[in-house]
Amino acid sequence: AAGLGKVKPPEEVIRLDLGDDGEVPLERPARTKGSGKGEGKGEGKGRKDPKTKAHKGLRETMQKYSRGASSKGLKVKGDKKLATKVKQRAKADAEAAFRLAKAEVLQTAESGYIQTESNEDTRRLTQQDILDSTGVGVARKHFSFNVPYGPYNCSFTRNGQYMLAGGRKGHVALLHCDSMELSCELYLKETVRAVQPLHNHLMFAVAQRKYIFIYDNQGVELHCIKMQKHPLHLDFLPYHYLLVSAGDKGELTYRDTSYGREVAEHKTRLGPTTCMRQNPKNAVMHLGHTKGLVTLWTPTVKEPVVKMFCHSAQVTSLAVHGNYMVTAGSESKWKVWDLRMYKEVHNMRTFGHAPSSIDVSMKGLVSIGHGSHFEVWKDLFSTAKPKRPYITEEYPSRMIDCVRFRPYEDVCAVGHTEGFGNLVVPGAGVANFDSFEANPFETKNQRREREVQTLLDKLQPDSIMLDPDKIGGLNETVVKEWKKEAAKKAAEEAKEAAKNQKATKKMRGRNKVGNRMKRKGLAEGKGQREKAKDRDGDEDSDFDDEDDEDDDDDKGTREGG
Repeated sequence: AAGLGKVKPPEEVIRLDLGDDGEVPLERPARTKGSGKGEGKGEGKGRKDPKTKAHKGLRETMQKYSRGASSKGLKVKGDKKLATKVKQRAKADAEAAFRLAKAEVLQTAESGYIQTESNEDTRRLTQQDILDSTGVGVARKHFSFNVPYGPYNCSFTRNGQYMLAGGRKGHVALLHCDSMELSCELYLKETVRAVQPLHNHLMFAVAQRKYIFIYDNQGVELHCIKMQKHPLHLDFLPYHYLLVSAGDKGELTYRDTSYGREVAEHKTRLGPTTCMRQNPKNAVMHLGHTKGLVTLWTPTVKEPVVKMFCHSAQVTSLAVHGNYMVTAGSESKWKVWDLRMYKEVHNMRTFGHAPSSIDVSMKGLVSIGHGSHFEVWKDLFSTAKPKRPYITEEYPSRMIDCVRFRPYEDVCAVGHTEGFGNLVVPGAGVANFDSFEANPFETKNQRREREVQTLLDKLQPDSIMLDPDKIGGLNETVVKEWKKEAAKKAAEEAKEAAKNQKATKKMRGRNKVGNRMKRKGLAEGKGQREKAKDRDGDEDSDFDDEDDEDDDDDKGTREGG
């Protein structure tokens, strides 16, 4: 047909060999013998479907998505209903991990690092070299602002959409990281020590000279927290809605931002807190002190759950990533610690100045700012001690005060004495994100829904503990003690109820006053006689023991004579 276009041939061409009669021969597959009575005529009653085995790579992916210890092998005795619930829970957890592992095929984006020739060193590459080899979308994330209100402290929201920067001389700015639109800008004319966004960009906290102030995204002051004076560090626990602050008087305060009340306050008794960061895995706060100590705190325990001697001088900065902690001291050393054994893994030394700030990305890259030098180290938690940094950058005539990685992006924010800016660090962020956890592209309606859902799912401060896998378990010793106390209390209550119980009404003069008093006296006398018998029995046993001892002594003297 003239009006029709050309039809492309199929990608796979199947060749069919013709037989002698000019037709395609058809062959029926051979039947397998079943174990039933038919013996080949059917599957039979005893035949079972073959069990499918999970692929090795799929099993490894399922382990990655499994949360905590599995309850599959947990046995419950004496309660069939509870055993059924535990079994159903284990099945649901395994099904969720299996579906997440299967859905990983749909995640096409992958995170990658800088690939160079065999003899080329990545630390010699400058930011301009990296930007020249990347696309326009990545190059737009690099910026630098020179503002005379530094040094600057930087922080990001959970989804990485907004960046909050606070200058020591009173300048605070909240801006959108992609469009670079300024949401609000404050000139407080007061010392700003720390800034921290709360559950989203609509509220953020600023640690000023004397108090902690809460502002909205328009720059309007909402609250002034006067309970803790002279705050130095701020942090926010998103799953518990807790604003954590530490001051120069050694006070650690937990405050619930959903209803504004103070949850806990601890006295560290170790002087001013030099640095503070949270462990995202279990929400335990890590505090650094002037004597080289690092202490771990929870809201329910008034003493530190762990106390580590990390440096011989003041701890200047620290960061936590999974089971590892990175600390820096004023003796120009920074170390990597294994929190499972509380042992040192690596020990590094900086040149020039002591490290002033440390941060760890979502992929495990460690950024360090010391003096005017900026370094990024790779493979610190998975391999042996690396010989050289991954990326370096210089800030001549400027001192770095803060380094922070942007979530889900290959970007690191650097705050220094003359302003702040972003650097491109390939391989720092996670390429695929969970939109129910933190969505970098969330809309207004999604933000509202997530805010309501997180408030409904808010965890209690009691759930913060060093080992989160213990949540949901039972301590048999505590359960036994509780049962004993409950039984004792029930017996006392029954005794009190029997004592206060009214006497039954008896007929034919048996319920007269004299008869009632007589029965009461007889009951009291019976109780006294029983007590006396018990007391006499104990005294007789003591006398018997003394007589036995005297007999033994007399026998010993006779034998000796």
